[in-house]
Amino acid sequence: MKNILVTNGNIGTAVAILLAKQGHKVSIMVRKPQQNDALAQLGISFVVADAAKPDSLPDAFKNIDAFLFVSPLIENMVEQATVIINAAKRAGVKQLVRSSANGASPDAPIVMGKLHGKVQELVKECGIPYAIIQPASFFQNIFGSLSTIKAQQAFYGSAGEGKNGLVDVRDIAAVAATIINEGSVHNGKTYVVTGPRAISNRDMATVLSNKLGVDIKYIDLSPEDLGNAYKEYGMNDFTINAVLELDNITKLGYVANISNDVAEVTGIQPINFEQFVTEHIQIFK
Repeated sequence: MKNILVTNGNIGTAVAILLAKQGHKVSIMVRKPQQNDALAQLGISFVVADAAKPDSLPDAFKNIDAFLFVSPLIENMVEQATVIINAAKRAGVKQLVRSSANGASPDAPIVMGKLHGKVQELVKECGIPYAIIQPASFFQNIFGSLSTIKAQQAFYGSAGEGKNGLVDVRDIAAVAATIINEGSVHNGKTYVVTGPRAISNRDMATVLSNKLGVDIKYIDLSPEDLGNAYKEYGMNDFTINAVLELDNITKLGYVANISNDVAEVTGIQPINFEQFVTEHIQIFK
């Protein structure tokens, strides 16, 4: 049994559930106190810690064997990551698994890839045994369009016919959990985590239409129109620009790469979009 700390969020929660079911002691790092009865029944606890409050970090990392580190897409990602990684190192964390992004590099052409790339370099240089996973965008991101899918039978973007190696969060979690379980065999390795095939927004609309029995359309907007819609929704300028950049490189074909790393690491083939929609069909109705 290992003592494992994960950062809060879609990936972290999924990893926490997998590892808790395997008998590990798992805690989730949160900025504010939380209560979740379903997670508590699995033995998962919450620990309040925040990079903006460095004094809160030592207790969070005390006696931690493995740390799954996922960052939100924020302007000061590198600065916050520096504080967190240094705290993990001082506490003697034995393994660091970093969830980054497909195509991440300090020289990446978009801000999302560049920030994640800089954090990757911090991880590599920190001295803690590490592994890096680079997931593609998530199937679960489509949930952000549920309101228009239900009300208008449509969802929107600006990626044109560009394809993306979209992946289920559960597959990302399975890779991360396997790395934590297997330990040193993964030290220093980087895994690209994608779904089984690259798909476009139009492809997703076709699958949704077939599964729901309703004609769901993908409507491609100009970056300007989509950005204005995001702004009306309340999204900040930094996030809007980052999302539009990702749409642009998707449109240009730069994120259509597919990897076999999910199967290589876990021994299980990644979930496809048809299966994802089938398993979440009630959410879309």
